[in-house]
Amino acid sequence: MRQVQQYAVWLLARRAYSAHELLTKFRTKFLPDEELFVAVLKKLQTNGIQSDALFVEGFVRSHSDWGSRRLQLELGRRGIDSELIAAVLPDADTEEVRCQTALTKRLKGAALPESYKEQQKLIAFLARRGFMLDTIRRALKI
Repeated sequence: MRQVQQYAVWLLARRAYSAHELLTKFRTKFLPDEELFVAVLKKLQTNGIQSDALFVEGFVRSHSDWGSRRLQLELGRRGIDSELIAAVLPDADTEEVRCQTALTKRLKGAALPESYKEQQKLIAFLARRGFMLDTIRRALKI
């Protein structure tokens, strides 16, 4: 148990992990003992070392140029509960700001493109970032 706990603390010192990610790491590193892994995880959560809520807040904050759809997909892949995801997803106004931020980063200070082909490239880029088409159109002023 001590070895698993030390490994978990070492991982969490480097970056935040969801509970699902930690369990996956435990399964790949150690012999399968699900009860031990869950016990270590519960102890870490009780001591405030691991928290899915804190992980989600940090994840959303560090991916400020992603849209709600991409955030929802990535958090779901990391084993986060759908209610927790819904609680932290940005609202429509914040979504537009995030879209503008992603667009500004992409353009690097250049003006919006006039050509249809270049606009389509930006639309595809923002769609891959998880923004809805109506949000993208408002950001591009199309």
